[in-house]
Amino acid sequence: MKKQLGVLIPLLAVSVVVFLGYKGFGWENSFKAVSNLPLPWQEGSKREAWMTFQNYLEFARTHNLSGIRSLSHQISAACNDQSREEECFALMDSVYAFASQLELGAFQRIQMDERQIIMFTDGPAVAILYFTRDANGTPKVLGLRFCLEDETAQGKCVEIDSIKHDENNNGWWDSVESLFY
Repeated sequence: MKKQLGVLIPLLAVSVVVFLGYKGFGWENSFKAVSNLPLPWQEGSKREAWMTFQNYLEFARTHNLSGIRSLSHQISAACNDQSREEECFALMDSVYAFASQLELGAFQRIQMDERQIIMFTDGPAVAILYFTRDANGTPKVLGLRFCLEDETAQGKCVEIDSIKHDENNNGWWDSVESLFY
């Protein structure tokens, strides 16, 4: 009888866990809380995207338009028009001034697939970096947004459940596609 209990009790415990699942034990929120943290296999892509962004910022600082073109998904109208060079340089200066203070360690959240990468910080001041990937998978800078999550905000700056939403099913997440022009 003792031998049977030694086998029966662990089987019963395993059955309860399987029957109730992780939701029944309240573990669901634990898994959700870290669902957007970088996984070990994402760290390489995160670092590659960050290096692309750092090189982009250096090109912006030095007004290297050909360097910016090589790392960008798209170029602004001002930078595509030689007659608007002064305006283009002012845009580069602005990007550098805002973004050069950002640090890789602050970007604890990441979502990615084979076409796009979104990295973002925690609130209350949220920085969101958007990248696309070229045919070789190399990250290209798409955009940077800032958002404030304070007591007056009606929602979160980045909604994890909807970040990968693709309403027209073309492979581009709506949040990424909204930056295309």
